[in-house]
Amino acid sequence: MTSINTGIRTGLLAVAAALFTAASPAQAGTKDDIRDLQARLATAEQALAAQSQTTVKISQLERQIQQLTGQVEELSYRLDLANQRLDAVSAVLAGDANFSAPGDFGANGASSGPGGGPVSLMPGAEGGDPIGDQIAQAGQNAQAGGPDADAAAAGDVSLPLDPNAAFDYASSFLLAGDYARAKAAFNMYVEAFPSHPRTADAQFRLGEIHLALGENAAAADAFIAHIRNYPNDPRSAEAYLKLGTAFARLEKTKEACTVFKTMKSKHPNASSPVLQRADLEMARIDCQ
Repeated sequence: MTSINTGIRTGLLAVAAALFTAASPAQAGTKDDIRDLQARLATAEQALAAQSQTTVKISQLERQIQQLTGQVEELSYRLDLANQRLDAVSAVLAGDANFSAPGDFGANGASSGPGGGPVSLMPGAEGGDPIGDQIAQAGQNAQAGGPDADAAAAGDVSLPLDPNAAFDYASSFLLAGDYARAKAAFNMYVEAFPSHPRTADAQFRLGEIHLALGENAAAADAFIAHIRNYPNDPRSAEAYLKLGTAFARLEKTKEACTVFKTMKSKHPNASSPVLQRADLEMARIDCQ
């Protein structure tokens, strides 16, 4: 009996051993599979995080590309405007009265440049000019309001129908130091009364305002228009002087020197203050 029990026990132990032996590899394989799946999951999570970071970086790069593209387009636009302005100056200096000068380039090309104050001539240079004196005195402290301020000012300006009254109306803004409305009013005057005797003066005042505000590109445009449209105006020599000054402040030294030399050649009998100021400006920028 004892031997039988021992045999059965031995058999059961053998079976158990066999079962244990058979089950252990399967269990070990399951654990390995779990570890493998966990490793794969961790790798997938890392890849997903890396992909998310890459997506963010791509979005950032796309925004930077858009910003850079906008800057390139703006610089190209300014270059085109500068080239057009140089063409206009060359045409004016060559006496091409039929050349169509560019319009107002001041919005994107305004710059105070070196020596950004107004061009002050000696007292009595033009036989007394209270408006010009007011511009020269207030120009150092004048601040341009920008396109929005100019647009708002234009909405407040309404010229009288009489040309003389309209000129006085525009001049009143200058005397009050309201340069935004003065610009709007003189612009309207030039457009409304292109053939009136006082339009040349209005065009000149427009250039003076831009110059006093440090809007040198717009000032250059205004004086180019004055020289082209009113070559026989008594202030033509002074328009050349201030055109040259505007180009000097824009660091267009070559063009500025050409304008000053042309002024002295075309207007050798200009007033002494104008000629003296031209000499000073030429010396300052080292014209050869």
